[in-house]
Amino acid sequence: MTTSDPENTEIYAPTVEVRALLGVFALYWRMDEAFCRREVMHGLGRMECYLMMQLDAPRRMGELARLMTLVPSAVTSAADRLERDGLAQRVRDTEDRRAFRLQLTPKGRDLRRELENKAGDAFREISGLSAADIQKFATLSGKIQNTILGPGNSRPDKEI
Repeated sequence: MTTSDPENTEIYAPTVEVRALLGVFALYWRMDEAFCRREVMHGLGRMECYLMMQLDAPRRMGELARLMTLVPSAVTSAADRLERDGLAQRVRDTEDRRAFRLQLTPKGRDLRRELENKAGDAFREISGLSAADIQKFATLSGKIQNTILGPGNSRPDKEI
């Protein structure tokens, strides 16, 4: 039952933290929608696309799972598909011959550059942010990522 009694009307102003969180959710949902509509993905599955975005340098599978907050088996399945498509390959880790790193092939690097460009275009369109605001957002997002994943998340040569 609704009431028209103005004294029962509560005006709620979300905190700045909630406003920030709601903005991040909205951005994520719209970017994910853009990825799923295949505007960005070039026929890749969502997981393979997200994995390619993490492959700015060769990375161990465990590191990729940590960065993507996934179980290793999910990353392995996506890596297998990228290998089948000739976009990535597993190479021996030069520091630990028992371990492998996943790296993009030349074809994969070309596609990753294209994905980055399309994702960037989608981000600018969806967010409506200016170039200066995007720079600020990137800085703040990097701080959040470091807090959540640890300072080693941007160093592909170190697995925590």
